[in-house]
Amino acid sequence: MEVINNIAKRYYKYSLWLIFGLTVVILIVMQYFQDTSLVGALSISALFSLISGIAYIQSWKAVAKRSTASLGKFYLAASALRMLSALVVVVIAMVVMKDDKSSLLGFTAMFVGFYLVMLVFDCVYFSQIEKKNKLK
Repeated sequence: MEVINNIAKRYYKYSLWLIFGLTVVILIVMQYFQDTSLVGALSISALFSLISGIAYIQSWKAVAKRSTASLGKFYLAASALRMLSALVVVVIAMVVMKDDKSSLLGFTAMFVGFYLVMLVFDCVYFSQIEKKNKLK
């Protein structure tokens, strides 16, 4: 159980730093181009990444403590749920910003960027965990 808690703590730390780093880099780029029109999109993207990451690792901890054999199914189901929730957020943004196509395009690009970075992070992080057989 201690191994699972340590894995979760490291995931929290790494994902928080990753989200923070992405946010800061995008803010610096916005400042350089003197275009702050996508600050709201940045906030929503960072918040979604943070909330989905917390939900993901809490669910992972629960599954890992009960049965490590079920983790393969968990990875598939959790990724599908995260994708569907991301799709819901994008559809809501499309409804809200239907009149402003350029803002919608910027929001979608930023949101997908955050989503893909977090997806790659999750894949790499948990493949390393599984590769090292830390849960066996």
